[in-house]
Amino acid sequence: MRNIWFTIYTGSIDKYLGIANYRTLLEILFIPAIQDKMNREKKVQKYMLMFNPDLEFDNVEYFKELFYQKKGYDGIVNISISTKNIDWNNLSEAERKDFLIEKWKVLFNNLSDDYFVTDKSEVIDALEKLKGEEWKISNSLFKKKLKYNKEVYDIVMDLSTKKAELALVRVSDEKRINLKDYETWKIMTDANFKKFKLEGDILTFENSSIFGMPETFDLKEFIK
Repeated sequence: MRNIWFTIYTGSIDKYLGIANYRTLLEILFIPAIQDKMNREKKVQKYMLMFNPDLEFDNVEYFKELFYQKKGYDGIVNISISTKNIDWNNLSEAERKDFLIEKWKVLFNNLSDDYFVTDKSEVIDALEKLKGEEWKISNSLFKKKLKYNKEVYDIVMDLSTKKAELALVRVSDEKRINLKDYETWKIMTDANFKKFKLEGDILTFENSSIFGMPETFDLKEFIK
């Protein structure tokens, strides 16, 4: 079943430095946290916060007019959020997390019950729980492990609000070898790897995105 897309539109990216990383990470975190609590019969493909620095207040009443006990237009449910008094670039990470979660709570609190398959409070509770957790995801990219110089390695991608890290983790002692850092929001283009191959010391990752190039690493430079 296709994942529901939870996203944020900001307009000027300079006003919200790093927001793309937060947006990408939240899209992933929301899948296990709240996706299955949403009613798919509403046929919503995308829930979206739309930042607006000109609004005095979140545009809740208009949002209700559009969506309360109605279906989203063209599969999209979006709310205009006031960022007039928010200096995002000077917020701490904790303050950024608090702001984003509170604004997502505004969206879900003002949806009618028919958008949910559970009590709405379960979604709000799940969001509140996320606020207190570390926003970091660590995934093994492949079931197959890398075998090199008589050692076995997991290939992992760690995602945070700061960056995405492609790394090898040696199974014998869990030693971590960082291969390359990416912007978290670019993982679906620059680091969307579907397979790898090892030829001698050269490890190559093949990208499944039409926009992404293969990544090649000489393991002699990383594993001493």
